[in-house]
Amino acid sequence: MGFKQCEADQCVWKKDGLVIIVYVDDCLIFGNSKDEVEKIVEELGKRFDITDEGTTVEEYLGVKTNHKKDGSFRMYHPHLMQRIIQTIPGMENANDHLILAFTSITLTADKNGPG
Repeated sequence: MGFKQCEADQCVWKKDGLVIIVYVDDCLIFGNSKDEVEKIVEELGKRFDITDEGTTVEEYLGVKTNHKKDGSFRMYHPHLMQRIIQTIPGMENANDHLILAFTSITLTADKNGPG
């Protein structure tokens, strides 16, 4: 299918504006073109027994997404900080709003394309 595995993360595969993220038996596909994504889903369906969960992802592997009308979306992990705090002795009752940390990243389309 022509995808190249990402060197930084072996669960990520890329090709011409398309990205596939694979974790065990879950897969997330996204790209610049809905038609191209649908072609990849169709091709994968010929090779594997897959279930298409639709075009809007609300949660994937515990990471939640919030889609905006301008095409951007927010990704966040609401329970991650609480789980981290619980692993640090003496921090069980800490107020998470007092801990400085990035809790989300907003991704937007690059109108100029890559590079």
